[in-house]
Amino acid sequence: MTENPNPTPSSAALTVAAIADLVGGRWKGDANLEVLALEPVDEAGPRDMAFLAARRYAQHVPDCAAAAYLVSEEMEKHLPEDATRVVVSDPYPAMRTLLQVLHPPTAWTAGVHPTAILGSDVGVGVGVEIGPYAVLGDGVCVGDGSRIGAHCVISRGSVIGAGCRLYPHVVLYEETTLGDRVIVHAGARLGSDGFGYTLIDGEHMKMPQVGRCIIDDDVEIGANSTIDRGSLGDTRIGHGVKLDNLVHVAHNVHIGARSLLAALVGIAGSTRIGRGVWFGGQSGAINQLEIGDGAQVTVQTGVTRDLAPGETVSGIPSRPHREYLRTQAQISRLPKLVERVQRLELDRSHDSDG
Repeated sequence: MTENPNPTPSSAALTVAAIADLVGGRWKGDANLEVLALEPVDEAGPRDMAFLAARRYAQHVPDCAAAAYLVSEEMEKHLPEDATRVVVSDPYPAMRTLLQVLHPPTAWTAGVHPTAILGSDVGVGVGVEIGPYAVLGDGVCVGDGSRIGAHCVISRGSVIGAGCRLYPHVVLYEETTLGDRVIVHAGARLGSDGFGYTLIDGEHMKMPQVGRCIIDDDVEIGANSTIDRGSLGDTRIGHGVKLDNLVHVAHNVHIGARSLLAALVGIAGSTRIGRGVWFGGQSGAINQLEIGDGAQVTVQTGVTRDLAPGETVSGIPSRPHREYLRTQAQISRLPKLVERVQRLELDRSHDSDG
């Protein structure tokens, strides 16, 4: 039996004291009070522990029916004096730890479903699950403990490392490589052809896309995202990178370790993104840029130039974030400025008439 990374609600209750020990916090109130689940403060019921880590949710505390709270030190002051609580310095790692206990992984049985199709010379490791109607092409290798969901297509020569999870309808094109513990959500397409054409005799002729798509260890790729293969060299996604849903990474892009790309981000061909970079939702970068380590691209920003390490940019085209904020503040004052100019012109006109 191998563990399924999908969480399933647990019926086991935990006491407040046990939770405090688990997350490294301090408890106040009824240490023996039991809770069954962790819920948002505006949704928690009488058998739940409410999670409170952000000021904007404090407004819901007076109406909260939760038995207890998991709360940050900063937000504890918003609780009633008699509320049972577990207080932590860093709430989100504590939440993760508690959720892993309250929602333990379910057991699953490895094996190849009878409807799956395996080509020649397919290598399948120990404890692998291959779901209904999955197709594995010739020469595919699947590492120990990996799971391939229903209707996945793993094309010729692709390699999947150990402990990976491919949700239904994932497609890996030829010779795509996944490292260990990679999670690919439903509908993602990896290793598809890049958008490469050349104009010959007035017609757009496709350039052969002969590179690979290489995904390193501990990467997570969101639903319906697409990552192109390289044209000549390879497209590479570094260790621990997390891509949200509906992200597009074009051919020959390199993304450094532990970078984060939120939903609807698009990265054009041959751009190099450093380590620990963050792209906000609906942002993007044109082709052949260098994005330095730790750079931050805010929501709906269009990057059209290289970014220095640690730089934060906003707007279209992108500019330094503080400059963008100053510009937006000035734009907000334009209506009053227009009114003032109109009054001055009217006064001047009256003076001229007199």
